[in-house]
Amino acid sequence: MAGQNDEVLRALGRLEESVRLLREDFQDEKSAARESRAAIHTRLDRQQDDLSHLETTVVLSGQTVAQQRDVIAGLKETVEKDIRPTIDEVKDIKRLGRTASMIFVSLGFTAGGVFFTFWDSVRPWLGKLLMR
Repeated sequence: MAGQNDEVLRALGRLEESVRLLREDFQDEKSAARESRAAIHTRLDRQQDDLSHLETTVVLSGQTVAQQRDVIAGLKETVEKDIRPTIDEVKDIKRLGRTASMIFVSLGFTAGGVFFTFWDSVRPWLGKLLMR
């Protein structure tokens, strides 16, 4: 009987050791799972923060674009109301200047033509006038 009890006790000891090892393994698995979940939650929190930051950036960019559109519309209105008439007047003045220039050039050519045409008749008269 003593031999049987020893064997039962040894089997019981082995069983107890196996249960202890299983518990350790389960504890290790639980710890690893807890760490893995914590890392996943950390990454998800970081992505959520990044996403909210991105949304804020997109909203601010949209507001900036809207402000720029308003400024551009105001500038276009200012150009059309205030600057466009001035530009048109300058164009008219330039056109008038070119026209006057062409008239003066034509008058110069005409005067030159008349001068050369009458040169033969004016030369003796001019010679008499200057020789006096």
